[in-house]
Amino acid sequence: MPMNQSLKGKQYEPMSFEVTRDHVIRFADAIGEDRAIFRDADAAKGDGFAEEVTPPTFVTTMQIFASAQVVADQELGLDYSRVVHGEQAYEWHRAILVGDVLSAVPRIADIYAKGPNEFLVIEADIKDANGESVVLARSTLLSRGTARGES
Repeated sequence: MPMNQSLKGKQYEPMSFEVTRDHVIRFADAIGEDRAIFRDADAAKGDGFAEEVTPPTFVTTMQIFASAQVVADQELGLDYSRVVHGEQAYEWHRAILVGDVLSAVPRIADIYAKGPNEFLVIEADIKDANGESVVLARSTLLSRGTARGES
């Protein structure tokens, strides 16, 4: 069954996320990242940052929470058992630092079909406490065999 095309542009509940030192260190440990700018404030300051920097892929943790609202939307009609991750992209405006309080409003940027498959594009403009965009996170999910007329 195809996804509900009328939901293109739908926005979901705002979410917030505080970037803590412990979370950044645990994330760095999980991905095997040992550079000092991710673990030590003095090293980060030596590279021109106010605090420790997060590894670039750290933002994925927030994107996953944002996407969860979309994929759980019953009105969308997404059969998650048919989903594979298609693409992840980020448009960076600045680095994420320990102490940042970030917010995002997830939205369905697009739903389109190619052959028997549908693609769901979820965006979240992640902003800091001042309302400035830090990064635009975009995730594309592929729903196998659900395009109209396919099974």
